Amino acid sequence: MSQAEPIADRTPPLDRDERAELEWLRTENALLRTERDILVRVASGFADDANATLLARRSHMERPWTDQHKEAR
Repeated sequence: MSQAEPIADRTPPLDRDERAELEWLRTENALLRTERDILVRVASGFADDANATLLARRSHMERPWTDQHKEAR
């Protein structure tokens, strides 16, 4: 065997149980990736909502000062 020979050529084929476990792991991996993507989107939505709320509060707090400042002129 040469060093350039792929590893797949040196490993024995999977038996029935190993193939079933591999398929199960691939399915679980796909499910976990989907769940992660959903959670990232939900967290992003919460962050956007929180940011909008903070900006609204900040602008609401600044308005009375701005209005008073304009009236004093």
